[in-house]
Amino acid sequence: MQCTGFLAFAAVFWHFSIGSRMLLNLAPVRANGWVASIVTALKVALVAGIGIAGLLLGAHVSHLTIDAGHGACAGVPETARLGLSGFGAAMIGALWAYNGWNDLSMVAEEVEDPDRNIPRAIIGSSMLIIGLYLLVNLGYFLALSPMDIANLPESASVAGIVMTTLFGAGVAWLLTLGLLTANLGALHSTFLAVSRLPFAMARDGLLPRTLSVISPRTRVPGRAVLALGAVAIGFAFSGSFDTLTDIIVFMLLVFNGLAVAAIFVLRRRFPDAPRPYRVPAYPLVAGLFLAGTGFLLVNTLVATPWRALASIAIVAAGLPVYLWHVRRPSR
Repeated sequence: MQCTGFLAFAAVFWHFSIGSRMLLNLAPVRANGWVASIVTALKVALVAGIGIAGLLLGAHVSHLTIDAGHGACAGVPETARLGLSGFGAAMIGALWAYNGWNDLSMVAEEVEDPDRNIPRAIIGSSMLIIGLYLLVNLGYFLALSPMDIANLPESASVAGIVMTTLFGAGVAWLLTLGLLTANLGALHSTFLAVSRLPFAMARDGLLPRTLSVISPRTRVPGRAVLALGAVAIGFAFSGSFDTLTDIIVFMLLVFNGLAVAAIFVLRRRFPDAPRPYRVPAYPLVAGLFLAGTGFLLVNTLVATPWRALASIAIVAAGLPVYLWHVRRPSR
């Protein structure tokens, strides 16, 4: 009953968060930058705190050698549990934690000295996320056994269960509430970055021009922010968090793969073009990225086909509107 009540509260909190982040992003970019920095610092502290608590108070090193292959794994199809396909399916879930590494490029026009600051920010933040992800997962498995984690219901929060195990339900509630609050940072930053996509497409004539309007007072594409908020609220009502993230990550892999593949095409077509952003160890790194992306896409189609097809269907549903708009004689 307590879990059900918390999940209902979390759902209301999440929808309220979308609306509040949408409205906040109508404010000037500099103010939003301060909000993002503060909330992100809070989130980093909370995630690191949970990982450190698991390391210091869990300390069940024997958990790291336990096989959880026969756990219940609620909500995970049989085809996505073991072997190479299971590894690929798990990667799709894990990649949600890393999503956002490319969002900064969407606001490049609003970044000071982008040639220097954007590569530093992307590389530095990616290294920080890797460290936090490894730390908190090690803490999880020292506090709970892999079998315990595998047997949790689909709606359960591993972080919440770990905190309950270590500190009791009262502290776990406070920390979970803190994580919900900290998630506002990710939601806020996503609004800030992704709203620039419909704005840029509208400016290039690929979406209705009204989305390219910039507020003369805040210098923010307010209509694009509101449009993104409406879509986000619709998705939030459409399914569970895990299902939505799997659907989104699959299509992110498609478009990220296309973006990296474009490096090969552009270097061949425009060999002498200025390139302020260097690709280390080209073409090895880009080639490895495409190979890994291809494996994950094929594996998702095989292991969890309905989620992959749902992702494709969502994108395909927008194609008629897009084609109608770009082919209008008056555009």
